[in-house]
Amino acid sequence: MKKQIAAISSIRIVNRSLSLALIAMSLFAGVAETRAGIAPEQQQRLDLMKSKGSDNSLTILPVRLAGKPWDRVTEVVGVLLEKQGLKNIELGKIPATPVETNLEQLAAAIGGFVKTNLISTSYALYAEYNGSRQTGLTDLRAVVVDQAGAVVWTERLTPQDEAMKKIGERDPMTLSVLLVERLGPQLGLNEETAKAAKPGKLAALLNQRSGLPPENERAALPERQQAMKQALPGATLLVYPARVGGNQANVSSATNVMRLLNEAGLCKTVAADATVVLKASQADPNELKALWGLASEFREYIRAHPPAADYALYADYAFNPQNTEQGFVHFVVCDRKGEWVIVDMQNSHQPDYQSIGITSRDRCDQLLVKRLEGYLK
Repeated sequence: MKKQIAAISSIRIVNRSLSLALIAMSLFAGVAETRAGIAPEQQQRLDLMKSKGSDNSLTILPVRLAGKPWDRVTEVVGVLLEKQGLKNIELGKIPATPVETNLEQLAAAIGGFVKTNLISTSYALYAEYNGSRQTGLTDLRAVVVDQAGAVVWTERLTPQDEAMKKIGERDPMTLSVLLVERLGPQLGLNEETAKAAKPGKLAALLNQRSGLPPENERAALPERQQAMKQALPGATLLVYPARVGGNQANVSSATNVMRLLNEAGLCKTVAADATVVLKASQADPNELKALWGLASEFREYIRAHPPAADYALYADYAFNPQNTEQGFVHFVVCDRKGEWVIVDMQNSHQPDYQSIGITSRDRCDQLLVKRLEGYLK
């Protein structure tokens, strides 16, 4: 369970098996919309909610994961709904703490909670993913109530349900996808609303969480990479000693990387005449944030110390000689003006990292050169 929770806490979710783009493409495949046994007055409320479509407004109460509210899971559900076209989403601050196991009683309890803790939106969503470290996540329960606390929609899925069987591994991300898959049509969301969706405040929040700089700062990277590719092999690359373990500049790494690049005939390498240990933290559990923190610091360093070369390279390594799963290789290439050209992250979830088996600094060097060749050849 700790591993599952960490998958949501870290922005590696951006790079793992379920990208938001793939979710958007497949989200509504085969969704059943029939609701047997629903009371007529609830059906009327549900029909009204469906009719509003992307103009619905929804508060997502803190999603409970194995009994505890988790803000990151709540944010992921919000981002997925926003990707499907829901325009007005608020994240609830106060968690509901129902103890009822019966879905009907749970729905009534959430209705009572909303009556006591007023919401500014038309509807509120409560969801919980239940399970244990021994069993994993085995149960998804969700309730939507209107502003007056009246029940609009409920759902419960267990491993015996076909929808749950189809998702394979049950972790917080896949259950969040499943929740939005079931809820989306009830909110009047569909392929058309997804196509018309625009990034909103939750996408901005996710970018902030990830440490990603604004899109306008990243948009030029492909063009700069192409320019560098065209300038090779004549362009010069200044190679700084890699930072290893967060606090040491390793001169041997720079020497080895230069040798490998020269052997590959990729570019003309130049050794940096200074060792620099950047201060960006390696300890942040959000690895993407750590990467872009490093990139930002290196950009500022190059702007303050323009290199006598066309490009400059700085790498950041972490590895465990006993465990290939624990480590990463980050590197940044800037041009002589201090503009980003390449910002690259490799960890145990990427094929190139896996193919080398990172257990030493030398293997980190090999991976760095392999990645550079991938960008520039």
